[in-house]
Amino acid sequence: MKAKKRRVDLFINIGLIGQPLNHTFSPFIQTRFFKNTGLNGGYCCFETSGGEALKETFDTLKRYSFKGVNVTVPHKQEVMGLMDSLEPTAEDIGAVNVVRISDKLEGFNTDAEGFQRMLADAGYSLSGKKVLLLGCGGASMAVLYVLKSFGVKLTVVNRTLDKAESVLKSMSFDNAVLQDYNFIKAESEFDYVINGTSIGLEDGLFPDMSRVSCREAAVDIQYKKGLTPFLKCYSDADCGKLDGFSMLVYQAAKAFEIWTGIYPEFSVKKISGELGLI
Repeated sequence: MKAKKRRVDLFINIGLIGQPLNHTFSPFIQTRFFKNTGLNGGYCCFETSGGEALKETFDTLKRYSFKGVNVTVPHKQEVMGLMDSLEPTAEDIGAVNVVRISDKLEGFNTDAEGFQRMLADAGYSLSGKKVLLLGCGGASMAVLYVLKSFGVKLTVVNRTLDKAESVLKSMSFDNAVLQDYNFIKAESEFDYVINGTSIGLEDGLFPDMSRVSCREAAVDIQYKKGLTPFLKCYSDADCGKLDGFSMLVYQAAKAFEIWTGIYPEFSVKKISGELGLI
């Protein structure tokens, strides 16, 4: 019997699914990883709505031999229903941000690793710390997963308490205190204050955080050139300020490894500089 020839991929197609995608840095970052590893490939953006359009997008990706895609808002939860299998972290978080494509669709979550690597890279340890998290939506789910692993004393501020309670229950996060935004109008103090919302990125305005003291670091999962609107609230505070750009790069590197089998060499500072963020 003649041995079947192993297919050698001379070009690796990967991409990004979400809506909107006009502000994404992912194509630049993944293209940098291709260059750093010497692999030949490309990264495409697919701006698509949910429902049947999302399914059709994955059918197209399979047809054109894509190796995988990143998934961003608003599809991280919906896409789970299209997966043939889920790795445990994605299942525990309840969100998929990386899909590996072959004859089946495999869902992963690298946001949690990205958040944890970002904190470690900055020299922060949240173990047993008193933490305030603003927002309990899809963007915060990987953050909650990491916070739970550190055994933090958590307070969550969210506009809709029922929604926050449902998210925390789904992740078996039983010891968190839930508050609405009136909470930040009173004096309080935390080791870490984390912004898991997108408030202020469009209009530059963020709720007054002057009564919420931060001892160790203010952390924003959003990023932009200079300080984000949230981090500006702590510009004069004697605490660290950390935005989410390195989280984006670290989760992207893990995604690249899932698709190619190679973890790329990179410098977060160099990539940030090339994008004009510093």
